[in-house]
Amino acid sequence: MSQRMTDGSDDVVSLLDRPLAEASVDDLVTLFAAGAKQKDDWRLGLEIEVTPFVRAEPKKPIELPTLLAILDTLAERGGFTVEREGSLPTALKRSGEIVTVEPGGQIELATKPFKKLRELLDALDEFARLLAAVGNTHGYGFWAIGRHPYNSVESSMKLPKARYKAMREYMGQRERRALDMMHLTGSVQCAVDFSDEANMVAKIRTAAKASPFVSALAASSPFSLGKPNGLKSDRMDVWMHTDGPRSGLWPEMFDEEGLTFRRYVERALRVPAMFFVRDGRYFAAEARPFVSYGASGFGGSTVTVRDFVDHLTSLFPEIRIKNYLELRGADCLPPVEAIGLAGIWRAILDDEATRHRVDERLKGMDYESAIALQPLASKLGLAAISSIGPVAEVVQDIAEAAYARFATVSPDCAMCMVPLLERAREGRSISDELLIREEKLGLEKALELVELKAKS
Repeated sequence: MSQRMTDGSDDVVSLLDRPLAEASVDDLVTLFAAGAKQKDDWRLGLEIEVTPFVRAEPKKPIELPTLLAILDTLAERGGFTVEREGSLPTALKRSGEIVTVEPGGQIELATKPFKKLRELLDALDEFARLLAAVGNTHGYGFWAIGRHPYNSVESSMKLPKARYKAMREYMGQRERRALDMMHLTGSVQCAVDFSDEANMVAKIRTAAKASPFVSALAASSPFSLGKPNGLKSDRMDVWMHTDGPRSGLWPEMFDEEGLTFRRYVERALRVPAMFFVRDGRYFAAEARPFVSYGASGFGGSTVTVRDFVDHLTSLFPEIRIKNYLELRGADCLPPVEAIGLAGIWRAILDDEATRHRVDERLKGMDYESAIALQPLASKLGLAAISSIGPVAEVVQDIAEAAYARFATVSPDCAMCMVPLLERAREGRSISDELLIREEKLGLEKALELVELKAKS
């Protein structure tokens, strides 16, 4: 959303080429601390991963040549600059927006940061309509959904990007659903700023407690291989069986000290290395703690702080620290509801009074309670029961608190939250609605609910 960790002051830039063995934990902490911003400078960003499909035959896996043609047309019509890895387009950029392709062909938009929720919705809506129109030109559509409803890992297109090749080699040796994560899932990730370490720690604690509830509200992945899979969020289950040391919720997010910069750095150093980049090429690493490479080097080369920054991109916790905070627990939703997720996080984290209200509602949620709730929320969604009450009731209280904040200070932004707020009030997620429609109309018709539209 904001600046990259490789940007910033001369001190930060000079640190990047220092051998890791000569850098202290305090040195590495400065990479994160540089992201602190005054409250007046706080912004909101969003990433959304949508799933392409062949209109004439939705069960058919997408093809790389057509996907690349879509990117070319998108760049031409949208005024994007194309970045390439050899002949392979790897990113489209315009005015702070970045479009990338994920390992299984999912298309991701990372927005630029915005001051107001309404502005973010307008940007998201414009892109979704543009992408849908471009897809129509090539006979493709796009679902805003948490998991591909038909594909398996084996049938998925696999983007031949160097980073993804290294990730596949590594992830193929991890937990049983690690490759599912790469090739089949789609999410909405929101980003907020922080003013200092204490503010960041408090936001992480609230977000970690709220995350399983928000994920249940956002559930949109009830189908696998063309039929109901018995879960409301298969994506949640995927992440529970991907790579424990680098993903999920962590105890440090909940305890009294909290996930400080230092504790995040220390955990990152303990997490096994996934890859190293040398002369623009990615090499899969032996799965041992990253810190050990500081002493041994990699492939005869010195491991530097810049390598550590690359390593940080391979950590996937539900709340991730960069120069801002990423909230990563939600399935993908259509833009009109994805913006509601951004609104929830903005209100309950950035407004102190609303955060305290939500903290009081979540009182009693600790690490053990959250971990116990995750498989229940994955299977039952809003029908699950948590240690502090029915999930549907808790998440409605969270959504109401967020809406009340916007209604007080920014009515136009409050209106952006209404579609998702109505879901919370009804106690019915997109997964619930998809399953009802699938039973009545069949899967292809049901999926129209989550399809991006070129026109309203």
